[in-house]
Amino acid sequence: MYSVRMRAEKGGRHISGAERLVSEEEIQDSVQSLTGRALSHERGKPDFVNISVEAVKSPVKNLASLPVILHNAGNVMEGRNAARRTLEFLGIPGFCIQKALSLLENGPSDGQSMRGAIIMDMQGNRLEPDRERGVRATRMDITEKAAGELTKSLSGKGLSSYFTHVKEALVLATKVASIDGTVAELCWSDDPYYTAGYVASGRTGYIRIPYLKENGDSNGGRVFFVDNINIPGYINEIENKPVLIDRFAGIREFTDFHTI
Repeated sequence: MYSVRMRAEKGGRHISGAERLVSEEEIQDSVQSLTGRALSHERGKPDFVNISVEAVKSPVKNLASLPVILHNAGNVMEGRNAARRTLEFLGIPGFCIQKALSLLENGPSDGQSMRGAIIMDMQGNRLEPDRERGVRATRMDITEKAAGELTKSLSGKGLSSYFTHVKEALVLATKVASIDGTVAELCWSDDPYYTAGYVASGRTGYIRIPYLKENGDSNGGRVFFVDNINIPGYINEIENKPVLIDRFAGIREFTDFHTI
């Protein structure tokens, strides 16, 4: 198995990134697909595209996806309140929640989005070594069978046009939630016209919230809330341990926390 990764920038600013875990026979098609994606992103045409192909030498960990929970927030205020309530339910201190929301709203890297994620402990400390790059979860993918089940489920909810966004977010959230020390994740996209985001954890699943920012806003990112971790070991698992989602755990509407 091989990891095929794409990173695109414009003027040193992150534009897009994506990854596949594929067989040797699928490398060429994956490189072509990811290159096309890099050159047609809504955040602009990049002046730098990097494609890397690397053999996966560690054993691949197979996981079932987190269940997808659909929240029905109707605007950004409702969405942010839903995110706060979910994070509070998971035990994240209020001041950490507010700091995380502010960082994503204003740009976590000196007012700009960054390629990777913030790691924040329960005291509100940022633990990622590089605050421009962040920590980037890599070496992960989903099988065709599980992706097909996700496609069918999203179509049944009228969300098929968001398949790529949801698929990639769900894969990442599932990997991160599976790592010891992860309490929760908060994320919304830096794509300017994709307003949705999510809160995810092993306890709650992947809660998709349709409005976490205003349309046209290019700020976004993700925060991994952690507790009692060995920082180098945690980052190594995030960045280097391969994960393949081979089962889809289903989709349902959010009602209340008692049903999660």
